[in-house]
Amino acid sequence: MKKRILTGTTHPGEIELDEGLTSLGRNPTNDFRISDATVSSFHCELIVTDESVLVRDLNSTNGTFIDGEPVTEALLEAGQVLKLGHAELRLELREVGAPVEISIPELPVAEEPTQTHLLDGSLACLNHPGTAAVFKCMKCEKAFCAGCTRVLKLQGGKTRLFCPSCSGPCERLPSATSEQKKQSLLGRLTQTIKIRFSK
Repeated sequence: MKKRILTGTTHPGEIELDEGLTSLGRNPTNDFRISDATVSSFHCELIVTDESVLVRDLNSTNGTFIDGEPVTEALLEAGQVLKLGHAELRLELREVGAPVEISIPELPVAEEPTQTHLLDGSLACLNHPGTAAVFKCMKCEKAFCAGCTRVLKLQGGKTRLFCPSCSGPCERLPSATSEQKKQSLLGRLTQTIKIRFSK
């Protein structure tokens, strides 16, 4: 679709012409005001149709010109210059509303890691397959090592653990709790043995 646009060559600005009657002049009540002392209050009017632009002078003081020729009524073609007093405007045809091509690149989708087990059969951390999982998310049921879980410290020294994947609450795996108890018992026995040997 093409639009007719009057572009100022002596005065900055553009006037997009719609079908119908358009008045030009210095008076602010015109459809388009041209602030120039050489332009009459109601200088000329344009009759715009789908096929043409007809210029009609409104008995202006300094006259209306197309490409330097004085006119009382004449057709204005694309590329021609309309002169009102000292103000000059060039008629241009512009293509508007052309479809815009948008290309969206295909992004590779990262594969979701799968939960694995260690050689002893216990769950491995989802992010670190060689490390034993200590916590399991109660929401998405994924298992993680202590380094992966998010820790929230509360007043009174209490902490809450959250899943790094879905931010759900995490709980300690039963196997990790029993392993911790075994190590704790073994540590106490070792300490007892050391104390006896030291005596």
